[in-house]
Amino acid sequence: MDTRTQWERFRDASVVLAGGGPVKPRLLQAFQGHLSDLSPDELPRELRGPYSAVATALRSGQRTGTLDAVSVSVLKMSEAEACRHAQDIVRIFGGLNENQPSIRPATVLRAVPDDGDAVPAFLNRA
Repeated sequence: MDTRTQWERFRDASVVLAGGGPVKPRLLQAFQGHLSDLSPDELPRELRGPYSAVATALRSGQRTGTLDAVSVSVLKMSEAEACRHAQDIVRIFGGLNENQPSIRPATVLRAVPDDGDAVPAFLNRA
C-alpha cells in the first residue's frame, strides 16, 4: 500500500514526466510508478473526471505476452496522445496544488535593522 498523499504521488509523477527522453516511456513510468493504484474517489470531486479519463486510456489495452495492459496502451498511442495524457497528469497536479492549504511564509531575516529594531550594544559603539 502506498502511504504517500495524492499530492505527493502526482508531484512524483510530474517529476518523471518533466524528465528527458521520449514521452511514452516517461508516461508509462509516471503512471505505473506513482498513479496506477490510485482510485478517482481519492481525489477532489473536480479532478475525478480528468483522472478517470487518463486512467481509462492508459488501461485500455489488452495484456499481450509479457506486456501488461498499461504498457500495451502506451505503446499503441501516438506521440500526441501520450503528450496529451502527460499534460493532463500535470494539470491534475496543478489542481491538487490549488486545494492545498496555504503554506506559512518563512521568517524574514534582515542584514540591516528595521526602524523598530533595537541595535545591539556591541554594534552601537561606532
